[in-house]
Amino acid sequence: MAKNSDKVAKRLPAKKRPSAAGDATSAKGKPWTFPKNSLEDALGIAKAIEEKNAGNPMPAQDVAVAVGFRQSADWRFLDLLRSANQYALVTGSGPKATVQLAQLGQDVVAPGSPNQRSDALLRAFRSVKEFEAVEKHYGGKRIPEDEFFLNTLTREFSIPRDRAEQFARIFLENLRYLRAFAPAAVTSEDTSAFSTSAVVVTPADKLPSPVVSKEPRIREFLDTCFVMMPFGEWFDRYYTDIYMPAIKDAGFEPIRADELFTTGSVVEQIWEQIEKSKLLLADLSGKNPNVFYELGLAHAARKPVVFTAGQLEDVPFDLRHLRVIIYETREPEWASRLRKSVADYLRNAAKEPGKSIPHPFRKMVEEAEAPKVRSNRRQ
Repeated sequence: MAKNSDKVAKRLPAKKRPSAAGDATSAKGKPWTFPKNSLEDALGIAKAIEEKNAGNPMPAQDVAVAVGFRQSADWRFLDLLRSANQYALVTGSGPKATVQLAQLGQDVVAPGSPNQRSDALLRAFRSVKEFEAVEKHYGGKRIPEDEFFLNTLTREFSIPRDRAEQFARIFLENLRYLRAFAPAAVTSEDTSAFSTSAVVVTPADKLPSPVVSKEPRIREFLDTCFVMMPFGEWFDRYYTDIYMPAIKDAGFEPIRADELFTTGSVVEQIWEQIEKSKLLLADLSGKNPNVFYELGLAHAARKPVVFTAGQLEDVPFDLRHLRVIIYETREPEWASRLRKSVADYLRNAAKEPGKSIPHPFRKMVEEAEAPKVRSNRRQ
C-alpha cells in the first residue's frame, strides 16, 4: 500500500511554494497601494471644488467636467480621483460619489499663509505610506541611479517590479514639487523630502539663457503664469522687477524658460509648463522668434495670453484685438504703471480666458466648455 501511495504521489504535480521574490516581481491581481498621479496633478480635483463650487461638495460628474473629462466613468478621471483620495485631499471615490474637500485639501487650496500650504503639501505627500517610508529610508541622502533605486523599491518596500518605475517617477516628481514650496525656516527633521534628488538637470550650455537668479525661489501659489520673453540685457530686469511682482499681485506663480531644471529637452520642458500654466504673459518686443514659437505652442494649447510690447509695431496685426499692453520706457514711472496694468490684465484674463485666445482656438475652448455649462444648468 505504501508503494502504491508513493507511485500516486510521484504522478501528482508538486505544489509551488510561494516565493517572496516572486510576489514582488508582478502586480497581477494586486490593488494599487500608491497614487497613479503626482500630487500636483491630483490637486486639480481639490482646486476644481474650491474654484467651481466655493469649496462645497460636488457630484463626481461635475468634478469630472471641471477638470476636463466628459464622463465621471472615464478611467483616467477615476484614477485621478483615487489619487486625490490617497493624498487625503478629498473624500469620495467612484463615478457616482459626492466629492468633498478634506481638511488637508482646504489647507492646500485655501491656506491662511504660505507656510500652512507648504506644511499641508508635505503632509499630503506623507499620507501615502510608501512615499513616507522611502523618504525616511534615504533620510536626505542622494537617491541612487535608476536601476539601483528600482531594485531598492522592490526588495526593501515590496513595490512590484512592474510598478516600480511608475512609483519612482511619481515619487521624484513629488519631491521636486515639494521643494518649490519649501519654507525658508524648515526644520532639519522635515528636510528629507526637499533635499533628495535623482534628477539629471539640463546642462547649462543647453539652456536658452543664463538663469535670472541663482538663489532658489520659494513658490507661493498653486497656479502658474508662464512668461515668454527675450532673455538678457534689460529684459531680465523687466522680469525680476516688473513682471514677477505683477504676476504675484494677480495671484499666480511666475516661471520663465530659463528657470526650468527637469529632464528632457528644453522644448519639451517649455511645452509641459505651457500646458500646466493657467495663463501666460508674452513680451513681443523686438519680434523675438523664440517668443513667437512659444506663443504658437500656447495658442495650440488654447491658453489665454496677455501681451506686452515696447511698441505697437512689434504686435502682429492679427493679435492686436486681444489683451495688449504697450509700454513706453521714456515715460515717468512707466515701470510701476506697467506692473499694475499687467496684474489687472492677468486678473481679467483669468476671469474671462476666452477674450485672450484667438478666435479659431477660442471656438475650440467654447466647444469644450459647452458640456460644463449644460452640467451647471441641470443643477
